[in-house]
Amino acid sequence: MTTITTPAPSRTNQAASKADTTKAIPYKGDDWAQNLARIMARPMLAMGLMAVAGGLVAGIVGGVNFGDFFAPGGEVADLGRAEAAVQVTGATLFLGMGFILGGITMTLVNVVRSLRDADRDVQRSLGAQPLQLRKPLTGKLTPHVMMMGVMIEVVAFVLGLVAAFTIGGVDPAAIADPAAASASDIGDIGFVRAVSAWLPGLRLLGVAVILGSIVLTLTTIRSAIRFQGDRITELANGA
Repeated sequence: MTTITTPAPSRTNQAASKADTTKAIPYKGDDWAQNLARIMARPMLAMGLMAVAGGLVAGIVGGVNFGDFFAPGGEVADLGRAEAAVQVTGATLFLGMGFILGGITMTLVNVVRSLRDADRDVQRSLGAQPLQLRKPLTGKLTPHVMMMGVMIEVVAFVLGLVAAFTIGGVDPAAIADPAAASASDIGDIGFVRAVSAWLPGLRLLGVAVILGSIVLTLTTIRSAIRFQGDRITELANGA
């Protein structure tokens, strides 16, 4: 009589099974961050494009006024309008870039949602309980990092508008010849020059933070694809 013995599971298989148990949870659909991405991805991209277009227009206006000021018969009022337009241009362009990059992050989150739902459909077609990847740390951090970056861009945008209104309120003659400016005009010009020195760094910081959220989302996509491959392999082996 032949006895058939079943080999005991190896330590590697036990470790893999344990890892799958900790990573998988029953399918539960969207959470607050995924709902936000589903609703706001396209509007943020649209707002970003409109803001960039507005920044382009402001830059053209500033360039035209600079040209008029240095042209024969130019007026100092043209210089004042040009300086204000320069501040508006930087503020609007980087706000638009922040919205566009935030929209890209949300679009990538929607890719994660699509992968999750496709995996759910495959599991149900195989008669198995649909499981999904427990949200990794990268997925938990993504919305907070993205919103932090966008808020930095919003703050930089507000400061840029403050600088634009400040320089717009200065006597254009004082901008052309600071030696003849009043004390208040000199103070306003100094404030705008000081803000203009560090404001680009703040804007780039916001862009860098949002780019970090994109990297986090791509890492989450990689984890989701790996989980789905392991899950389908498990179901296929079980069948």
